[in-house]
Amino acid sequence: MAPELLKPRITVLISHLTFDGQPSKLTRTLNEILPRYERQADIQIVETSVEKLLSTAKALEQAQGADILICSDASAEFLRKHITTTILSFRMGEYDLIRALNVAKERGTKAGILTHQRTLKELEEMSGLFTVEISQAVYTSLHDARDKVRDFVDQGIRVIIGSPTVVDLAEAAGAEGVFAINANAVRLTLDDALAICHSRAEEAHNHRRIHAVLKHMNEGVVALDASGKVFSVNDSMNTLLHPLRSIAIGDQAKTHFPDIDLNGVLTSGTAIESHLSTVGSQRLAISVLPIMENGQIDGAILTCQEIREIQRTERRLRAQSRPRHFIAKYDFDQLAGKDTAFQNAVQLAKLYAHSDSTVLITGESGTGKELFAQSIHNASERQQMPFVAINCAAFPETLLESELFGYDDGAFTGSRKGGKPGLFEAAHNGTIFLDEIGDMPIHLQTRLLRVLQERQVLRLGASEPTPINIRVIAATHRNLQQQIASNQFREDLFYRLNVLNIPVPSLRQRSSDIALLSHLIASNLAQGDTRHEQGMNEVLQTLMPKLLNHPWNGNIRELENIIERAFLFSRFPDNPQPLSTLFPELFASEARQQPASEVPAENLHSFGKAAEISLIRETLDANNGDMNKTAKALGISRSTLWRRLRRAQGQTQS
Repeated sequence: MAPELLKPRITVLISHLTFDGQPSKLTRTLNEILPRYERQADIQIVETSVEKLLSTAKALEQAQGADILICSDASAEFLRKHITTTILSFRMGEYDLIRALNVAKERGTKAGILTHQRTLKELEEMSGLFTVEISQAVYTSLHDARDKVRDFVDQGIRVIIGSPTVVDLAEAAGAEGVFAINANAVRLTLDDALAICHSRAEEAHNHRRIHAVLKHMNEGVVALDASGKVFSVNDSMNTLLHPLRSIAIGDQAKTHFPDIDLNGVLTSGTAIESHLSTVGSQRLAISVLPIMENGQIDGAILTCQEIREIQRTERRLRAQSRPRHFIAKYDFDQLAGKDTAFQNAVQLAKLYAHSDSTVLITGESGTGKELFAQSIHNASERQQMPFVAINCAAFPETLLESELFGYDDGAFTGSRKGGKPGLFEAAHNGTIFLDEIGDMPIHLQTRLLRVLQERQVLRLGASEPTPINIRVIAATHRNLQQQIASNQFREDLFYRLNVLNIPVPSLRQRSSDIALLSHLIASNLAQGDTRHEQGMNEVLQTLMPKLLNHPWNGNIRELENIIERAFLFSRFPDNPQPLSTLFPELFASEARQQPASEVPAENLHSFGKAAEISLIRETLDANNGDMNKTAKALGISRSTLWRRLRRAQGQTQS
């Protein structure tokens, strides 16, 4: 069944020496003809001056307003050098010339025929049949055409036949210009344009179907025409042949596959199945199947697979059956903080997301290094692929090796029947995150270095490596330079990992973010429940001075623990336990400064309030008494700050 074709868009472009905006004779002829083409095409007529011909044509092309342009011979020849849109020139038959010559006969004068670049030989052979004296001339440019018209007039020729531009030149020189194209010639030209458009549309439809099929195939596929030229190639083929020159449409396929008898397939129709071939460094299995159309060979389909890929089909199926856990949940919107050093780290991570280079994230435990890694993955082109995270410090050495690299059947006693793919294979086409890389055993560092260099993984017990396409992100809380000095970390591995570096600041280095992070954590714990929101805010306001002064050795992880404890406390406001009991780590520093024997029992309850008031006054002094800045620095509202100060004043007066 033939495809439903869109109506072709055809533009008739008519140029004049000068254009006054009035429809020309050719336009009037076209308007009489166009109704019969109304259902077949969208046809528009554009008249312009010779001076604006090129700019008008370029504007039409830029707006993609026409599939085909139709104009006179000279205009067509000129425009083909400057635009890529298909251009047809009006067909001129012998009948059109005879009609024009009859006009000259009626005027009782000689006739001049001025054509672009070539004379009409048929007219020369028929000249003896005419009662009108005929002179022919050709022109190559507008200037040349003007000169030839003057020559005709000087010879006493008063009727000059040619294109619309020639007609304009003749009339400007005092002669009568006759356009040598009638309605029949216009119809023939429009029919030619329609045939070209329909042929193109059908061919484009067929190509789209082929491209759509090939695009979704994992095999490398090339479609050839009957001459052996490529008319379609999928991305998998060029990926497979990398780093050789990419196969492009229009190439002769034999230049890319010299040891395949493509001519034999295209002449005899005999298929080639699973021919073993070496293209560059790739070992391939190539098949060629002829395309038959009405019993004739109309082309061929060449398919290509890497031999090792075929051998790894079972491995890949096993890898795909692993849990759907290899998903990165976090993105950059969830990395909260306004601290300058933290924002610098975020901006670096966003920049590095556009690269495939290895990233090393450094920072103390609990600073959110994995959140950075997941955010980089989700902002990269690999976001739809696996994100595989492994903590190098959490596995025993022997188990870590098999988890990372996998093993073949029978690799060791107790190994799973059929073997098992490692996490590097599971991360194929995605990202692998190696957390706590500084704790990786030294002999595994050697194997990791080879994976990073070769992008191949050798399973335990296997003899042939498996190529992988991965992006590596590593993280550590250790000083790798010190570990290199103590021979605990390979220097060459460090430089292989430390391509792109992101230092994540500790929480104590970004104390200005503590209030923001505390409220965000509390909000996440509440999950939209506003019943205890006021109580939680009051608890946070009370604890904020302590939170701001705490050393945060556990960083964000420690803050999350304390806020979760505070959230629980806010739900039970009548709990008699003092804050120092519920949050001993926040009060530990003051307890060490003042021995318990020196603290009167009746003052224990006010101990935390005194420290809070002291911090408020210090912050107020630091901000020169500015209440707004002080409230903002303490993470509380201005009204709460006033309330705390009034209470402090009342305690002082009493």
